[in-house]
Amino acid sequence: MVSIDPFHNAVTGYPKLAAKIAVQPEAAIYRRFGALNAQNLLYLQAELVDLEERLKEQQDLDNNDSTGRKSEYSRNWFSLQDSGVDGDTEQLDLVMKIREVLKEYTAFNVLLSVCLMGLAGAKRAEVFAITAA
Repeated sequence: MVSIDPFHNAVTGYPKLAAKIAVQPEAAIYRRFGALNAQNLLYLQAELVDLEERLKEQQDLDNNDSTGRKSEYSRNWFSLQDSGVDGDTEQLDLVMKIREVLKEYTAFNVLLSVCLMGLAGAKRAEVFAITAA
């Protein structure tokens, strides 16, 4: 009996495997790198906590500083946005860095949640039982 390979034109290795997955995506198995993903999420949280603390300290300093419009920064976005006029963009720099990291954290967290929701019910229960231990 002669076996005909429908993927004979695909190069053996990743290209042939990818062609097979494209035809039958439900057969694809990908490693989730669960521990690395969790570790990355924890690092992002730690970075955000540090940035949050630094922002609170800077807000307190600026709020009690009579230089330029620094005392307005906590109440007026446009004053904060133009803080370069006062020669000090520390608070604005922190806000922009927080936006950047928060965007990454939120996107990553949503993606991780979607992946966990995609697990089969029994498998999900196993994952939560292991992480709760």
